[in-house]
Amino acid sequence: MGPRRSIFKKPRGKGGGGRQQQGYMSKDMKKKLKKEQAGRPPPTRFQRSLKHIERAQEATQAQKRQIEAERKYRQESNASFGGDAFSSSEEEEEEEGQADGEDGTAFEELAVEFNGPLGRTVIDSADESEEEEPVDEEMDEEEMGEEEEMDGEDEAAGMADEEEEENEDEDEALKLGSEASESEDEEHELEEEDPNDLSTDDDDDGAETNDPYMQHTAFNLSPAMLETIAAERPRVEQSKLSFPGLGNVLVELPKCGTVGKRPEPRGIFETERYAKPGTLPTVPDPDAPIDWKALHVKDKIARNITEPLDALQRDTFAILNAYQDLHVTQRSFENADRFRYVYCLHALNHVLKAVSKMQHHTVKLQAAKAAGRKRKKPAEDQFRRKLKVATVDEDPSGGLECRDQGFVRPKVLIVVPFRESALQCVTVLKRLFAGEGQEKGVLNWKRFTEEYGGASMAFPRKNPKPADYERTFAGNIDDNFRLSIAFNRSTMKLYAKYYSSDMIIASPLGLRMAIGAKGEKYRDYDFLASIELLIVDQAEVCYAQNWDHLLHVMEHLHHQPKSTEYTEFSRVREWCLSGWSKFYRQSVLLSAFELPDFRSLYNKHFRNYRGKVRTVARRDQQAAGTIRRVVVPVAQNFQRVETSTLDGAGLARFAHFVNVILPQARTVAMARCMIYVPSYFDYVRLRNHFKKEEISFTQICEYTPDGKIARARDMFFHGSKHFLLYSERAHFFRRHRIRGVRHLIFYGPPVFPHFYPELVNLMMKENQNPQDGVDDASMTVTVVYTRYDTYQLTEMVGMERANAMIKAPRSVHRFSTDQK
Repeated sequence: MGPRRSIFKKPRGKGGGGRQQQGYMSKDMKKKLKKEQAGRPPPTRFQRSLKHIERAQEATQAQKRQIEAERKYRQESNASFGGDAFSSSEEEEEEEGQADGEDGTAFEELAVEFNGPLGRTVIDSADESEEEEPVDEEMDEEEMGEEEEMDGEDEAAGMADEEEEENEDEDEALKLGSEASESEDEEHELEEEDPNDLSTDDDDDGAETNDPYMQHTAFNLSPAMLETIAAERPRVEQSKLSFPGLGNVLVELPKCGTVGKRPEPRGIFETERYAKPGTLPTVPDPDAPIDWKALHVKDKIARNITEPLDALQRDTFAILNAYQDLHVTQRSFENADRFRYVYCLHALNHVLKAVSKMQHHTVKLQAAKAAGRKRKKPAEDQFRRKLKVATVDEDPSGGLECRDQGFVRPKVLIVVPFRESALQCVTVLKRLFAGEGQEKGVLNWKRFTEEYGGASMAFPRKNPKPADYERTFAGNIDDNFRLSIAFNRSTMKLYAKYYSSDMIIASPLGLRMAIGAKGEKYRDYDFLASIELLIVDQAEVCYAQNWDHLLHVMEHLHHQPKSTEYTEFSRVREWCLSGWSKFYRQSVLLSAFELPDFRSLYNKHFRNYRGKVRTVARRDQQAAGTIRRVVVPVAQNFQRVETSTLDGAGLARFAHFVNVILPQARTVAMARCMIYVPSYFDYVRLRNHFKKEEISFTQICEYTPDGKIARARDMFFHGSKHFLLYSERAHFFRRHRIRGVRHLIFYGPPVFPHFYPELVNLMMKENQNPQDGVDDASMTVTVVYTRYDTYQLTEMVGMERANAMIKAPRSVHRFSTDQK
């Protein structure tokens, strides 16, 4: 790193003495030179702004002193010429000042000329003469000259500082790149807002309103409600409802005692209104017309809704609009677009309401502040008087308090696994916000379509992949992205800055990299401090990627910000200051099936005081499992491993496999045996054990290169390797068609239930090696399970059979293909 450039410039004069000499430096310049030599960090932008304000105030005071000196000098000159004719007492001066107030004297005209650019007004000294202190003594001409010289030096130093700061800002701007420059160029276009455009339908926080948004965010929690939901195991009241589209749902509402208002107020204390507890969601009529105004949907969104909602969308929106948590376990490729449309509609409606409320309050605060300045004239406008220090009781807004935001601006977080999913979400938001085919109000749309569209996987046509695989990995499948969106009444800006945005759409990996890991020097998760709406779509795909990334994000929600740079505490909601944001957050989780990890997330992190709802499969749906799709005539054995705790299930499963299953599988009759392992940690444990015991095996996992995968498949097909270790994530991301499988062992039930019939059907005769000489009737399928695999077993064999297999005294169960 080269020597640091000095911030001081050489004098422009050539030779000579006085101020043009090279060795001369003012006091301020000497101080700055000492700071530079001491190696102090450069001042921040906030500190530089304070210095500019101080210099401006000093310059203003110098102008006032100069005006006062000229006035006194003029009075003395008049007195020397006219004597008694021009002299007058203090009373006469006051009378003359009052008489000349309409026409204006030369002094007042001169004062207005100096104070006009600063937006100041001249105030009559008789209005606040009692509050001001006596006038300072007169100044000599020499002192005035010295002060003028010092002011000139200060101004020169300030100009040098400003030039240097401009150079530094230009250097920093050149380093930021095209993305930052593009966002800065469009920042003013987004922030400019016409106050006349603000709608008048915004009710005050304390007014009676039926808007679910106001009912959910405007009031604090009662002590009884807070005690109920803050407990380690919240006390809830469960109810079952049946929706025409969603089917059966289970509603959990916090059960607390007295909720509502406090007892009678004492003294000057007023009655405090508390947030109303959640109620059972209203079951909508699928045939009745939708009144968007009655549902409190913004008119800007309602006029862009061109497609009618079906029963499934109506039921989902009824729950979301009531600000209750929702967990749907019936998401599929057929209804994915319908669910996406509903939660994008709800998220956009929430953001526009919040933005409208904040802008409405901003206009009211500015009007109140302007009215306050007109009512009371500031004391600093009096010449030759000390500045009046503002007291704590003074409020520039006239006592108006508006609590309408959190610690930071981002309030909606949508987590999706791929860029293609983000593209579909933003497309829906654009259609709802700007209308069909309208791109004028959406900034950076072209850049977004180039980065999030385009590249797609090439699927083989000769041996096609399964249909669900092609639909899952269609489009751009990059899983490392973060997109922030800022909304205004007329503008939707993509690629906005984190702390200037209202909505963030990101992948679990992208958020994990933005947050950072524990111990890293640079970490930032303050942008997650005020998330009011969390939506996790395609949870099963996020689970296949890495479920720990999503858990890491959940653990960093609603932390107290480390920096207050983006926080306006006068407008932060009280429940946010109290640390209750997690009780106000609405969470939505959409998945294709049920898993213990999903249920754990639902029970632990879904703490909405309005209640939460999850779907429950009907009996007829739970009776049919994926085992019915098996077409290969093969015996299927299910072996239960006895374990008493969840922590010991892994060791018990490994011990059962090594001591019971592996000795039988190592025989010659069990050649070409594939071991399917759902968990990567179990996969590593088995691989290490096979290497230690020198067992003939080959392996395929999600990290295996393509060349080694082809070699492993070839060795297993021709019988040169006895075992094939195959991880579930490798099958999810690659979906290989493994040929030559004679014996299939599931180390655990597959997480994705449709993988079970898919893998078993690979044992059909078309995929076998005709030269191995093995009878097809000798093929076997073995599944190892524990009592904690209830959800996976339910998806595979149905609820009734799963419960029987868990509770039955015998530990081995056998199924055949023709068994119904």
